[in-house]
Amino acid sequence: MDIISGLAAASQALDVAKKLRQFEKSFDEAEFKLQIAELYTALSEVKIALADAKETIAEKDAEIRRLTEIQLGNLKVVRRDGFPFGVENGKVLPIPFCPTCEQAGTQNLFSSPIKGKFYCSVCHRTEVRIPTAPPPPP
Repeated sequence: MDIISGLAAASQALDVAKKLRQFEKSFDEAEFKLQIAELYTALSEVKIALADAKETIAEKDAEIRRLTEIQLGNLKVVRRDGFPFGVENGKVLPIPFCPTCEQAGTQNLFSSPIKGKFYCSVCHRTEVRIPTAPPPPP
C-alpha cells in the first residue's frame, strides 16, 4: 500500500470517528457495531500503509548512504584497462568510475549506456567502450 492510499484510509477513519462522536441514541446497536467495524478496518489500512512507508524510507536511506560512500570516494578500487571499478561488500561494481573524476578525488560512476555511450554527469567525459568488471579482489 502506498502513502496516498494510507492517507485516504486515515481520512476515512477520521470520518467514521466523527460519525461515532455524533452518536445519537437513535442509532441501534447493529448500526453502531457496523461503524466500529469500519473504523477498525480503516485504522488497520493506515497501520499497513505506515509500515510500508517506514520500510520504503529505510530502503531509500540505505541507498542514499551507499551512494554517498561512492561519491565521497570511500570504496576500494580495482583497475582494468585503466578504468577504476569500485568494490562494495566484496563485489565489484559493474560500471567503472570516471577516471577523470577519480584523478580529481571523487568517485563518479559512468551512466548506464545511452545510445551506446557511457557518460559522466560531472565532468561530461564520454566513452564508447568500457571494459567489463574485473573479478573481485582476493
